[in-house]
Amino acid sequence: MRNYLLLLFTTLTFAACEPKKGKEVELPKIQLDFIRFDRLLAEAKSIKEIDSLLKKNPEITVGYFHCTPEKIPFLAKDLFALFQNPELKSFYEQSQKPEFYGGNQLEIDVKAAFMEIHNQFPQTKVPKIRTVFSGFGGIGSEFAVQHLYVTDTLIVVGLDFFMGKKGKYHPPNVYDYQMRRLEPKALVGQIVLQYSAFFNQQNSEDHTLLSDMIWYGKGFVFTKKILPSLPDSLLFGYTGKELAETEAFQSEVWEHFIDNSLLFKKEEYVKAKYVGERPKTPEIGPACPGSIGRWLGWRIVDLYGKQDSKVSLPKLMANKEANKIFLASGYRGK
Repeated sequence: MRNYLLLLFTTLTFAACEPKKGKEVELPKIQLDFIRFDRLLAEAKSIKEIDSLLKKNPEITVGYFHCTPEKIPFLAKDLFALFQNPELKSFYEQSQKPEFYGGNQLEIDVKAAFMEIHNQFPQTKVPKIRTVFSGFGGIGSEFAVQHLYVTDTLIVVGLDFFMGKKGKYHPPNVYDYQMRRLEPKALVGQIVLQYSAFFNQQNSEDHTLLSDMIWYGKGFVFTKKILPSLPDSLLFGYTGKELAETEAFQSEVWEHFIDNSLLFKKEEYVKAKYVGERPKTPEIGPACPGSIGRWLGWRIVDLYGKQDSKVSLPKLMANKEANKIFLASGYRGK
């Protein structure tokens, strides 16, 4: 179940913590192993130099590029060729502008987020962070890449995937509604949301839609706790209009779930309609946004936390009992 959910969660969310204007930004006091590998690749002067970089960073070579050691020379050749391509070079140079990933603001924002995670979970070891830029892996490359590679010890970020609508190029096979979660300001929240899965406990015997909804809901609550200034539009990927209408008509949305006895459904095809990656949920109405079950899960978990202020974030994330959380929340459509 968790692997299934992690794959769903890997669909695309945020938000960089904005420093106050006029004040010098200081890095939080935690040890963060953060390397701008994208810059090292861009600065490499030869295939041999990239080959050496890849061999010195096997976590990127294997984890992100899925490249076995014997194929490193081929990957090095591909990457060097990509950075010699004028179009990719222009795309990369765009990424280094201040409004994208120039300077060290990304490191500051990521470090601030993990400082708060460390405050909440002091026994947690902060993962390594690496950034990569590969032009979506190139055309026809055998080395598959993705927007994020997240484990409890390593996070690799494909910056080219997070250039947003203003990026010179857009990731392949990504729809317009998903692009809202691939904006530069969405990146830190996407990292935190996916990383929350390593704290998010779920009853492996509970295969109901409600269990999945609560799992997603806890992930959203975690992210909003770590990044309190996070706009909901970047967290859920909904437009302002969709957020307003979902809030206004949540009683009707809830009635659909109750009238159709959805909460305790276990069929994967049914659950996919409500927590899967979709632009809309036509079963409820043509304007109802997709993944509405995730949003409802957040409403339930958020209300649960407000009902009992003594529930800490670690305790919430460790709670596997979805039905108990639902009942204790008192949520009935608002």
